Amino acid sequence: MTDPARFPFPPAGDVRPPDGYHAVLRTGAPHPVQLSSGQPALLVTRHEDVTAVLGDDRFSRAGYTELARPLFARKTESVLLATADAPDHTRRRRAILPAFTARQVRLLRPRLEALAERLLDDLTAGATAGEADLVGGFTVPFPMQVICEVLGVPPEDGAMLRAEVDILMSTSGHTREEVAATQARMDDYFAALVAGKRRAAEAGTPADDLLTRLALRPDDDPAQRLSDREVVALGSGMLMAGYETTGNSFGMCVVLLLRHPGLARTLRERPGRIPAAVEEMLRFSSLNNTGGAPHLVTADTELGGCPVAAGRIVVPLTDAANRDPAVFTDPDAFDPDRPDVASHLAFGHGRHLCLGAELARAELQIGIGALLRRFDELELAVPGEALEWRRTMFINGVWRLPVRWSVAAAPAKRPA
Repeated sequence: MTDPARFPFPPAGDVRPPDGYHAVLRTGAPHPVQLSSGQPALLVTRHEDVTAVLGDDRFSRAGYTELARPLFARKTESVLLATADAPDHTRRRRAILPAFTARQVRLLRPRLEALAERLLDDLTAGATAGEADLVGGFTVPFPMQVICEVLGVPPEDGAMLRAEVDILMSTSGHTREEVAATQARMDDYFAALVAGKRRAAEAGTPADDLLTRLALRPDDDPAQRLSDREVVALGSGMLMAGYETTGNSFGMCVVLLLRHPGLARTLRERPGRIPAAVEEMLRFSSLNNTGGAPHLVTADTELGGCPVAAGRIVVPLTDAANRDPAVFTDPDAFDPDRPDVASHLAFGHGRHLCLGAELARAELQIGIGALLRRFDELELAVPGEALEWRRTMFINGVWRLPVRWSVAAAPAKRPA
């Protein structure tokens, strides 16, 4: 009997998931592996089973968090939104939700469109010979400025915060002490920011942002009250989720556009097809280099027809589920016209469905539309194999995306 494979599998260094996902997906059943922590676990890859884990209370993120807390330097307490279960998760999510509703995102769209155009103005003005790095100049600054505005983080702090997040989101290259010190600095930063927002409110000049609303959340219902520690953790967590995932996803969407110039031409002519194309880009690209969030099984159950005992650790792989041939026809093909794309799990599922999914969709749609309007032709300025992929980070993507535009259209009129 062979020893279980080590997990996470090596990243593919591309938009696609690790090669190991296909072999595991073919088996169908939960697949035994050994996590980097040394713990035995089961990989869950089929779409049906992944949605079961993400939607069933018998699979607990908080339970795994408590189990793993001694093993990691970075904060793993269930005070974070992503590592909590009900009722704490429900209470925290309810406090944040009003800022990310579909209605609120619709209200934000004109500002997002204007920001995208302004960033592209800056990008082209600073370019040399019609070349620039889209990651540094557009795909990351765009969602970073958006989430800073939503939260109430001073935009001038963005570069400093990005450097701190790069340490927290690294899977190697930093000691436990460096990671812990970075986490402490992030906590101190958001604690001071929240305190400043309370002072401004007490002085009669409250800001109109999410951190202010969280800091001043009414305490007439103690069961719904957020502690200062929760507000700080939610602030730093939303900053990371709000730009790190969307920014890198945006970069991979652009890579796919550059690889499919026919699609870029079609979307320029028929921009109404951009939303469907974005959904396929989300399904097709693999964002999570470490697989997924481990869950602790709290009661005997079954996955894929196999018994799974309480106390086991399971890891649902949404990137693998998005390639499940039982759900997606020819799943390894990039098909912006596929009719089954709505079933993708790029934003998760169930109680942990990404809170900012509608905002991320809007950013990707608006960002891609702005690029296509601005540039008649866009191509990589380096060979495709020269792209440096984020293999040592939790989130997949490219570090830089050098592009050139050989024919530039006149800037489109900015939306009113």
